[in-house]
Formats: sequence, C-alpha cells, structure tokens
Amino acid sequence: MLLLDTNVFLTPALSYYAFDICGGYWDWIASAAAAGEVASIAPVKRELQKKDDQVKHWIELHGTSIFMPDDGAIGNSMGQVASWATSNGYTSAAVADFLNKADAYLVAYAIHGGHDIVTLETREPLRVSKIKIPDAADAHGISTISPYEMLRRNGVRL
Repeated sequence: MLLLDTNVFLTPALSYYAFDICGGYWDWIASAAAAGEVASIAPVKRELQKKDDQVKHWIELHGTSIFMPDDGAIGNSMGQVASWATSNGYTSAAVADFLNKADAYLVAYAIHGGHDIVTLETREPLRVSKIKIPDAADAHGISTISPYEMLRRNGVRL
C-alpha cells in the first residue's frame, strides 16, 4: 500500500490539481483508497483539518476510507524513527519539528506495515536543520515516490 503525505493533498489542491480543474486526481485518490491501494494516517488528517478550506471539506466527505486511525502498534517503529533522528547529527530543532509532525509517524507506519510513502519532499541527506521524509525513509529501507510516479504506476490519466 502507498501512504500519502500531507503535501500530496495540500500542494495539488492549491495549484496544479485544484478541485475545480482536476477533479480526476481527487476521484482517483478516493477510489484507490476504497480499493485499499492508498491510505494516509490520522496525524496527516489532523494536519489537513487545521485550515477550513476545500481540502478539509473533501476529507469530511472521503476521509473515512482514506485515513487509518491512530495505532498504538507503531510504538516500536516510532522508537526506531526517534532514535535514528536523534543520533544522526540533526539539530535539536530539526528533530523536535520532525517528531512533532505527521512526518515521523508516516515513516513509522511505513516501517510497521511495509508500505511505501508518497511525498513531494526530496532527499537532502546533508541538511542538518530539517529532516526530510525521504532521508528518514531511506534509513529504514522504505521507498518513497512522488505523486506523479504514483499516478504513472497506476495508469492514471487525468
């Protein structure tokens, strides 16, 4: 299964896959989630619901099939992610930011379930002031792909 990062919802909604010009993107996510091909996690949902916008309203309509509930079973995986983050030369601010956002949980869920992550973030392994999902995922043997690759792999044409 593919786990969707916050930016797979926000960036497209605010730009190239806006709801009013590319409803097919959103329809595909909803149908792929219903089929068990993609999902996201409760911490991502909470991030997306902070703003009263079209994404929040779309989630209210389709969220039950997309967002997995919080799962205490990721405790060991979360411990692995936290240990890695604190022992790899990142600044304390970078570690705190990473561990307090959905990013660390997304990596932990991917480790726990053997999932790949879909994100617009790119690798920056030498950057110590911010932990990027692809770098954390790489360290734990998790694949990351872009939303474009997700669509290509699934034969989606918009």
